[in-house]
Amino acid sequence: MSANTTSTWVANNTMPSAFIGQPPNTQRDWYIVRGFLRLVGLDDTDPALGYVLAAKDNGANDGSKRPAVIGGLITCLVAISTVTIARLGLRASMSQMRFGLDDWATIAAAAMGLTYTTCQLIMAIRGGGDHIWLHTYEDYNIFNYYGTLDKLIFYVTVALIKISLTLFIRRLADRASKKWRWFCDFFLFTLAVYILAATFWFCFTCDPPRAQWDRLYAGQLETPATCLSTIEWGIIFNVTHVVQGCILLLSPIVILWKVSMEIKKKVRLFAIWACGLLAVLFGLMRMLRANFTADIMWSYTELLIWTTLDVAVGIVVISLPVLDAWIASGARKAMTKMGRTRGTGLSKSGYGNLDKSSGYASARTGKSVGTRNTSHGTSQDCGDSEDGIIDRKDSPMELTIMRTDEYAVRFSAVDEEESRRFGGQASVTPGVDKDRFTGIAR
Repeated sequence: MSANTTSTWVANNTMPSAFIGQPPNTQRDWYIVRGFLRLVGLDDTDPALGYVLAAKDNGANDGSKRPAVIGGLITCLVAISTVTIARLGLRASMSQMRFGLDDWATIAAAAMGLTYTTCQLIMAIRGGGDHIWLHTYEDYNIFNYYGTLDKLIFYVTVALIKISLTLFIRRLADRASKKWRWFCDFFLFTLAVYILAATFWFCFTCDPPRAQWDRLYAGQLETPATCLSTIEWGIIFNVTHVVQGCILLLSPIVILWKVSMEIKKKVRLFAIWACGLLAVLFGLMRMLRANFTADIMWSYTELLIWTTLDVAVGIVVISLPVLDAWIASGARKAMTKMGRTRGTGLSKSGYGNLDKSSGYASARTGKSVGTRNTSHGTSQDCGDSEDGIIDRKDSPMELTIMRTDEYAVRFSAVDEEESRRFGGQASVTPGVDKDRFTGIAR
């Protein structure tokens, strides 16, 4: 199409891109303006006038939220990377932990979460957090490009977060009942449908599809692209996201009561799922606070806060059940060290030194403490998610969910007459102190 749609405008491609709200300078500016006008249904408006919907508001605040936005996004990138690397490092370093399907789902969720946050960082660098009229049409096109792509990335990310957590719950459910395992399988199916539906919706909202996220391309088309409304489907996906989060948050409460596990371990897991409540609340706030104006670079920041927290907190929460074993181990070692400092040789908690390669505890005292590990349930092979937490093959301690029978052994000297029978040499006879026998489930 000719750039000279009016007698007063001529493209000057040697000039930089014009500021938003002003008449376009270059041919690319003209196409970008027409693409945005078509997006809001103003197909007959002359692009040579500029994107007048985002004209400068002289009464607006001249401040900028961009430094805070960039700083917050970098913090989220560091948090996601640190927690995920710590989880994978713990899996690799401790023999009692096995790499399962939930770990693969966590890697995928973290990768998508990092991609989402990186796209948002690019948007902030190109003007997110500033007033729209302070930036050019080229900036706005890039801002819109990554913002539209991030819709699909967000839906896939939150679904992968739920898949990882569901696979972990499925391990627990295997020790509870088949009905709960079937429930987890059905929930995984709904999450797969959610990802496929979001992908299909994103790819086929516009004909041609590229016109949805590339305003320059949409403006270059001779005939406007045919696009469906994204508002209704966006509401459907957002509501489904919140409902699935609520279901996933409540289901472990019932399952955990039926799993044989130390009370302290259950309390810690309940605390972890309480953190998951934050992610659900962030998703709800994201749905309720989606309020945009024509100055979208400025007004989108509130939605950005809730969306980024939804992604970052969700990824952190799915790794907490695994990191819980490392945190508990560190706490036991610290308590043991405190006990030795006081000269007791054994901390008040009753734990000795934790050998991470074998999972056995021992105390360096005058008494020896032995442990016998017995898994709950019948002996059976354990898989990634179909079977239980404990792998019979190596007898490891997955997430420290196992039973340990602890008993004390006492050494006493023989009497004088029996000592002469052994040639006057001292000897000791071990005997089990039955009064001090304990069965402790860890």
